Parts: sequence; structure tokens; C-alpha cells
Amino acid sequence: MTACVCVRVRVPGVMDGDVAACPRDHLVARPKLRSSTALHGLARSAHLQQPTPRGQDVGRNCRRAERLVLAASAQQGTATTTPLLHLQERLQDSGATVDALDLSYKQCVTTRKLRHGEVLLSIPGDIAVTREDVAADTACAQLASGRSELVGLALWLVSQRCKGKASPWHDFVQLLPHTTNSPVLWSTEQQSELLQGSPTLQEAQARAKALSAEWDSIHEQLQADSSQHSETTLDKEAFCQAVAVVVAHAAYLPSVECFALLPVASTLERTGADTGAALDYDVDNACVTLTAQRTIRPGEQVKIYDGRPNTEMFLATGTVEENNLSDYLTVQVNLVAADKLYMLKKQVVQSLGFDVKQEFPIYADRMPTQLLAYLRLSRVQDSAEIAKVNFERDSLVSQSNEYEVLQLLLADMRDRLTAYPGSIEDELKLLQNKKLPEQQRAAAQLRFSEKIVLQKTLDAVRRRLAPIRGIPTKGGKMISPNADLEDIFSTIENIPNAPKKLFAGIKSWARGDKDPTWKR
Repeated sequence: MTACVCVRVRVPGVMDGDVAACPRDHLVARPKLRSSTALHGLARSAHLQQPTPRGQDVGRNCRRAERLVLAASAQQGTATTTPLLHLQERLQDSGATVDALDLSYKQCVTTRKLRHGEVLLSIPGDIAVTREDVAADTACAQLASGRSELVGLALWLVSQRCKGKASPWHDFVQLLPHTTNSPVLWSTEQQSELLQGSPTLQEAQARAKALSAEWDSIHEQLQADSSQHSETTLDKEAFCQAVAVVVAHAAYLPSVECFALLPVASTLERTGADTGAALDYDVDNACVTLTAQRTIRPGEQVKIYDGRPNTEMFLATGTVEENNLSDYLTVQVNLVAADKLYMLKKQVVQSLGFDVKQEFPIYADRMPTQLLAYLRLSRVQDSAEIAKVNFERDSLVSQSNEYEVLQLLLADMRDRLTAYPGSIEDELKLLQNKKLPEQQRAAAQLRFSEKIVLQKTLDAVRRRLAPIRGIPTKGGKMISPNADLEDIFSTIENIPNAPKKLFAGIKSWARGDKDPTWKR
């Protein structure tokens, strides 16, 4: 199966929308005051310009100097935030509602208290960049025809960048980054070195291969018809970087089932917490809305809810959210084809919506009930015990079955942890290095989060194994794990009684106690 270049669309009810997170802050930072040395110099020069009046308080001049410093800082701040504030003005002129957000900070914050269900941001549908805008752009429409939405948006982005200030979307496009830190753009050597042991490695290589194949198809089409994209400078690097930016910043709107690049919204940070603001298209009002899912205090940072785990977030953006509440890894389990109950078990799992090979999530804070139930079913040897398997409740089938299931999980977690080149402590030490390059830091954050999930699952399995006293036999019974030692000690304890037993046996033989009745 060919790997998909675009982000996976989540199943409704499981994960809301495939939105992407911004790999780094692209909002213009709120201007800070100058360094203390510069401030003192400015204050001193302002103070020297005013002659000291006789009989008046010198502190008045100090306060005047402070006002001059603040005025100079304010002028500098206005110049710094011009692109973003200019975009905000244009959005408001187009009918967008942005007054609840303060865009002058590095992190977007609220200007007032917002209650649950209240709209933070409203963007008219005609200024949301979708596949319709791609089709309307003569520079890329023909080239994007028949390709995925995200590839089309990437071609549109390249086209708008080539137009420069002549593009009607210039104010929005210039706020998007030129590229991202997605591992899909890394070299094969960097991927293998930084993602060793991680399940992300295989997926990153597959997506990089799919992206390269997509470019080959586009390049072939360009060579066949040189008139296409004549106004745009398009090469493989520009195309791949544009795709990475679109994947990182495009928002999936579930109600209309499409991806969109959205002014302001596309630059907001994402979070795995379900208390993050919800982004979707309001069909009744024909606009994209960002709605609060809890009460938000004034000055609090606004983040969009994104239900993806760190692995998917890292592939899309090259970033990892610390303490991501939606983070998980997957475990693949399957039924044993040589099992005599295979067909019966297959019918059971398929009736529940599963397959003979199935992936289940594992979390840092809980053991998934359905994973345990599937494993219990796969190891059942008696058809009568199949009825005991419960996919809704965490209930044991038998101690021998539970022991086998937990041992399988334990071995899998150990193997996956040892596949990494270092331990959790090694990752922590690496992350303490402030001079660590961006790629290495992001990869270390990902490996650390993955190891935490695996280690917590390993610990949970060990806790479940602790109460189980015994080892399953072929007959399905449990014997003590120290049975051999117990036999040895029992033999040693009975040595002093051996002579007594011998003489008792001889006497019994002499009396003919064990002779058959016909000899007596």
C-alpha cells in the first residue's frame, strides 16, 4: 500500500479532525523593552536634554525620562507588529471577528473573559483557502487537478509566494514559515540516526518516499506541458517544503470534510487536551469559528484542540507537545492461524468490529481493556472459556490465561525499549543541553515521550503479574514457580526417616501384609 503524503483524517468520535500544529511561533513577538544598558543610556540622554530647574523636584525629570523611554518603546513595538496587525485590520474589514484575541503577543491570548461555547474567532468562508481557491488559481489549477487537497494547497502556496506583494493573500502568506522541522524532510541518514528504535522512523521514511513520488509525477507533468506553471518557479525543494508547511498549518473542518488554510487560526498552537478551543465550519453562518470549550480567563493563551498523539504531531510539524493528554503508542496483536479454535475466534472478533490482525493503543496512565480482552481471547485453549472473554469489562478468564497474556505484553515492551540506543535518563540529560540543535532536540523529545509510554505500560504489566502465584502447565493448571525447589527440600527433610521406613517395609514383607490372599 502506498503511503499517504497527507495527514490521516480521524474517525469522528475517536479524534476530532486532522488539524496540524505550528512547528514554531510565527506570530511576530510582542516587543520587549530594551536592555537595561540601553534604557539607562536613553534615560540619561533624555535627562541631559532638560536643564535642571532651580527649586523644583529633580524626580520630575526622572519621571519625564521614563515617559520618553516608554514612548520610544511603544513606537518600536508598533513597527514590529505591523504585518500581523495589518492582517488583523484586513480580516476585520472582510467581516472576520477577531476582537476576542490579542495578536500582539508571541502567544495568542484573550482580551476578555470567554465562557464555554462562546466564539473566540470567526472567519468568513470566502477568506478561508480551500480546494476551491486552488481550482480558481490559473497558475496551479491544472497541475493540482486530480491530486490530494494538501498537495493542491501546497501548489497554491508556491504560486502565491512567487507573486509576492501582488498576491491578494500576501499578508497571510508572509506569516507562514518557509519550511518546517518535519522528519519527512530529513535525510535518510538523519532519520536513521535520530529516530533509531522509534516506530516513527518507518512512517517518516514511507511518507518521504510518497512525497518524492508525488514530486516525480508533478515533474513529469511539467515536462510534458511546459506552459503549465510558467509563472511559478517550482522545484522539488520548494514543493516539498510547501507540502510540509501546509500539512503543519492546514486545519481539517469536519462539518464540510475539507482542509483549509485559515488566517490567524493556522498560526495558533495546538494541544492534545480536550479543553482546547474547537475549530470547525459553521454552515448556517457560512464562516469558520473557533469556539471555547471551557471558561477562558482574560490574558490566557488560546490553543486549538488537536487529538493526535506525539508521533503524528511530530511527523506533521516536527514538534512534540509536552504532557500531551492525547499521546499514545500502538501495539499490533493477532490471532494464531494454527489455533484449532481459529475460525471460532475469528467470527467473534469480526462480530465486534475487529480483525485477525489488530492495532490497539497503549497509554502512559491506563491499560486498554480491549487490548487485554483481545489477547485473552487469542490465548484461550478451551472453547468453553470463550464466553468468559469480556471486551467491555476488565475481567480474567483464568489465572493461567492471564499469566500468558501478561508475559506476552511484558516481552513486547522490553523488546521495544531495548531497541532505542539510550535510556529515559539519557534523553533527560540530552534535553538539558541548551545548545542542542533543533532537529536533535525534537527527536529527543519524541523518543522521551515514547519511552515514557512503554515504561509505564511495562510497570503496569508487572503490577498485574505480582498477585499471580504460579506457572501454567500444559493441562491448564497452575503450579508453584518454586515447585522443583520444594521437592528438593522435602526430600532432604525426609532423609532422617528413611531407615525407619526401610525397617518398617521389611517387617511388613516378613509378615506378608502385601501378599495376595491365595498365599495366606
